[in-house]
Amino acid sequence: MDVSLSVASNGGHASAPKPHSPVVALAEAIDAVESNPMQLKLSEPVRKMFDTLGRYTGMPYRTLFSTIDAFTPALDVLTRKTGGNLNALLRTTIAFTQMQGSAAPNVIPPVASITANVRLNPEDTMDGVMAYLEETIDDPDVKVEVKEGWEPSPVSRTDCEGYERIARAVADTWTDCVVSPYVMVQCSDARHWGKLSDRVYRFCGYDVTSEELATIHGNNERIPLDVLRRNIEFYLRVVEQC
Repeated sequence: MDVSLSVASNGGHASAPKPHSPVVALAEAIDAVESNPMQLKLSEPVRKMFDTLGRYTGMPYRTLFSTIDAFTPALDVLTRKTGGNLNALLRTTIAFTQMQGSAAPNVIPPVASITANVRLNPEDTMDGVMAYLEETIDDPDVKVEVKEGWEPSPVSRTDCEGYERIARAVADTWTDCVVSPYVMVQCSDARHWGKLSDRVYRFCGYDVTSEELATIHGNNERIPLDVLRRNIEFYLRVVEQC
């Protein structure tokens, strides 16, 4: 979901600013949200992921994954500080992106706004996010509105032939890898199919490096040719099972 945070004022000349201008109010709101992230929640697919990976790891990770509930306080502290993929698997994330303010450097903006791009944990709801934002920001001058959004997609089944077909195709294409459930934190067209089936699998067969992954939506976005070839092999193996 995309949420707009905005603050209005009477504008004015920047030579004699009043306290708590729109930009300052927004900055305080952003800081409050960044400093108080939403609650960590272990969704069903993430629990299954930890359980699966724990069977193939050594100590101390095996202990960590098999008793994950006991370690959630430590995970909460760690992911609050580091962010990144692990944090996105464990809680609803909020990234501040588009900002707008004054059209001139010497004018207090009549309206200042910023967009918050929210990726919902399967255990959260849009209403829950809005309640969290209102409570955390706690400033009547900051208007919080939903621009657009969707509730989290239903969690797909892993105890069926559809999932097993994908798992077999993965194991035959990447023979040294472990197949595990996962939560896709990006928004894709697959969300529309969730209304029709509980077996919608968001999987992309590209075994890219962390460096290559970091180029998505960035400079020199690319996929190596050998990765593309393995991706084609994977899809052929899925189709051959049908």
